[in-house]
Order: sequence, then C-alpha cells, then structure tokens
Amino acid sequence: MDRRPAIFRDPALQQAFDDDGFVRFRLFTPEQVQRLHDFYLATEAAHEVIADQKKFHATNETSNAALIADADRFIKSVMAEEIDKHFTGYKTIAANYLVKQPSERSVLGPHQDLRFVDELQFYSLNIWVATEPTHKANGGLRFIRGSHRWLDTVRALPSYPWPYRSIQEQLDPYFTDIQTEVGDCVVLNHAAIHASYPNLSDHRRIAAILALIPEGADIRHYFLPEGDPAREVEEYTMTLEDFIHLKVGQRPEHATLVRTFHHDFSAVGQDFLVRKAGPAPAAAIHTSSPYDRFKQKLSALFRRS
Repeated sequence: MDRRPAIFRDPALQQAFDDDGFVRFRLFTPEQVQRLHDFYLATEAAHEVIADQKKFHATNETSNAALIADADRFIKSVMAEEIDKHFTGYKTIAANYLVKQPSERSVLGPHQDLRFVDELQFYSLNIWVATEPTHKANGGLRFIRGSHRWLDTVRALPSYPWPYRSIQEQLDPYFTDIQTEVGDCVVLNHAAIHASYPNLSDHRRIAAILALIPEGADIRHYFLPEGDPAREVEEYTMTLEDFIHLKVGQRPEHATLVRTFHHDFSAVGQDFLVRKAGPAPAAAIHTSSPYDRFKQKLSALFRRS
C-alpha cells in the first residue's frame, strides 16, 4: 500500500494512479480545451522558433522567459477551473505546452520525467491534456504499468545514465497504449516509464501539461555535473521563478543547495525486468476507466465464489 499523501479526491482514481503510475479520465470541457489550443496558436511564432531543431518540443525549451511565464500563467488559469474538483492537498509547479510536429523525428522513446521531490516520501505528477483526440497515428502516449515502483531513480540535469538503458530495447512489449478524446486528461507519475509515438498525421499535435506536488513537499532539482556518474549529485530547493530562469545545462542560479550525495547509476539487466514485470505481455490498449476496471475485478471476484 502506498502511504504517501493522497492527491485525488476519488479513491478509485487514487488507487488506479498508485497501482499503474497513470490514470485517464474526463477533466475538461471542449470549450476549455479550445481555449488552451487558441492560446498556443496566438503564441505560435514564439513557440516554434525551435521547431526545425526539435520536432518534439516544450515551451520551456524556447529560452523565452516571457513566453514561459505567460504560458505557465494561462494554462494554470484554465486548469484551475476544474482541478480542485478532483485533486486535494496539492500545489502547482510549472505548466508548459508540448508540441509534436508531424515527423518521424517527433518520436519520444522510453523515459522517466525529471524528479521534482524526494520520492521516498512524496511523488510528483503531470496533468496532460491534448487539444485533439490522440492515438498511435498522431503521437499517442504509452506507459508501462507499475514501473514507477521498480527502482528509486535520480533523474538529473543536464543528463544522467538511465538505469534502464541496457534493457531499453526489451521494454516495448510491456507498454500499454493510451487513447484520449477531447477533454480527457492523463495524470502521470513522473517516475513512471512512458513514451510516445511519432506524429505521422498531417498537422502538429498540441498538449498542455501542469505539474503538481503534494502541498507538504518541497520542490527539488537534481543536477549532475557534466552528466558524470562519478560526480556527486547536487540537490536544490526550487521556486517557480528558479525554473523559469533555469538555463539548459547549468546549475540553478539562485536556488538553495540542500546537499550533495552519491547515487548508483548502474544499469539493470534482463533478469531485473522479468523479476519486476514478468514475462513480456501481449500489447494492450488502455480505454477503460478505473471504475470499469473496478467493476471487472468485482465481477471476477463473484465468479470465483
């Protein structure tokens, strides 16, 4: 049982999130999603200055502090209209747009998101919402259920040796594909292993994300000098302002250094994968809600009686 603070008001959503590391449900109205889409279109030129270099890119990669702050403020203002109905005991970190250009190069391989909290005590998460239906053809999300519980990983900037690097090619059969409709959100634990397909449609796919942490947690940032596992990891406490002005590949300028520590970045092997996830399963598509899965489990329970 996960004893970290609950953040969902609905116990079924919390249980699905704790078990799988992600959950999909309807959160926004089509009108709210359209407003998120329209803001991106109004700032398109500023957002897409890096589109030629990066076919998958985020607002914070533009290095445009005014744009980063404006997008953060707008996404939070729209999402705030609904999130209190479903979440409790949280505080927000940063909000961004994520854009997949129509290109094979927009694929995002298996990874975990940055670590924002002490994950032995808390978890951090993203609320992810696309402004159109998503599926395999336009860059849909994929997750490995339960992978957020496999290993305590330190995901540092500017780079770090990913502990799953030696089995990355073996991960594919373990993924569950996610399909979403307008208004659906996907809430994902930053420690969950996930990926997304390339966008092979004829237009870009736009999504907005908002990061949350439990209200009792401090925002943390992990920096590994030169991405060298022989060096000490530096752990900082951060503010939103620190993130807005964080320069790629550099230490945060004004954040407080909490500690430095050694972390084992050794690669895990195939035996680890089988031990944690079992034999490779058949491909699956996640379309049911946590309520559907609860009813299925309940039906199975009675069938066994």
